[in-house]
Amino acid sequence: MQNEIKALGLDFFEKLNINIDSLEVINSEEKKIFNMKIKTEDSGMLIWPHGRNLDALQNILRLMAWKKLWERIKLHIEINDYMKTKDDRLFDFIKKEIAYVERTGKDACLPFYWAYERKKIHSFVSDLNDKTISTKSIWEWKERRLYICKEQPKLTIDIDGDDI
Repeated sequence: MQNEIKALGLDFFEKLNINIDSLEVINSEEKKIFNMKIKTEDSGMLIWPHGRNLDALQNILRLMAWKKLWERIKLHIEINDYMKTKDDRLFDFIKKEIAYVERTGKDACLPFYWAYERKKIHSFVSDLNDKTISTKSIWEWKERRLYICKEQPKLTIDIDGDDI
């Protein structure tokens, strides 16, 4: 299946007159998740601002693979390490926001992020294992915002008076 997806990708980009320096398809641990790594000088055209074309390309190639192979797959496309660089910039921004929250004690309201990006941010903050910082998402749809918050210390009350 890996070879068929690679051939499909090469044919697709050739028909778009996109010069591909290298295209590699890697099957991840789960059988139907494929990572397509592309190196090209035409990355700007394929990615477009904010990754809009990249999302569309992933969907189109995934649907083409489904039609050709008659199996649903998940396809992740990485063009010139764009997604890795984008994640690195995102996490650097989140680190700065965490520092702001720690310094001021005020919650930081982040700009709008899609659900997948919010999930990455929640996971990133959780993986820091800092019990004084937490995240929460509030509101709905386009108004949904993620907050980085300073955890308030939990007070314990000795009800029976043993520790007095």
